[in-house]
Amino acid sequence: MERSLLHSLSLFLRSPSRFFEEHEPATTLPVAIGIVVTFAIALVLSIYFIASILGGTIDGTVAVDNPNRPPEWVCDGPAGEMHETSNCDEPETIERDGGSLVYEAATDYVGYVAVLPFVMWLVGGLVLFAAGRLANGSPSLGGTFALAGWAAVPEFARLTAGLLAIAYALSDETITQLEQAPNVIETALGPVEPVLAVATIATVVWQWALLTGGLQQDADLSRAAAGVAVGIPLSIVLLLSLA
Repeated sequence: MERSLLHSLSLFLRSPSRFFEEHEPATTLPVAIGIVVTFAIALVLSIYFIASILGGTIDGTVAVDNPNRPPEWVCDGPAGEMHETSNCDEPETIERDGGSLVYEAATDYVGYVAVLPFVMWLVGGLVLFAAGRLANGSPSLGGTFALAGWAAVPEFARLTAGLLAIAYALSDETITQLEQAPNVIETALGPVEPVLAVATIATVVWQWALLTGGLQQDADLSRAAAGVAVGIPLSIVLLLSLA
């Protein structure tokens, strides 16, 4: 069993076309769904990782509205017993750690990030199905959705490269004024942008090889036809990613 798994993994990495010859794409759909779920979890964890890095670069406090103080119209009304119990004696603003605020702001996107891989998977499966049809092939919905799930494998490598690049770029940065944070972060990330671009290109090339081999088998296409059918939408994705 272990040897079979190692053989399949090695074949998938070396020759996606041969891998999908041995494993029909549609039969791998449960595995592909598992890959998408795992990638969604990885993306959520990456948000917390990036949030902790960004929060760690902030050194200072920020004045924010005091959530324990009632609105001004309450406190500015006629003095009375009501005001004595409505916390109007609380200060209007309080000082909060800037790093904590940045961390909270970043983690607000966790819900969106958790859903994104599933949206991309659905879109990718439909695009691959349509591309196979337009190339005069006979793709199956199960097969194309499986391939769209397998396409998330290269994204793990890009995600890892991106996190390492961000961690390296911001490792020595300290931001004392929160309003300066966007400019400081943009400047710090400048030197690693070529690395991120190379990682993006490598990811798309890997996805092209993977999806070409898979669509070739699932849609009964020639390698050239499958390569073109996959290459057109991936080229659009690449251009949008590098824009």
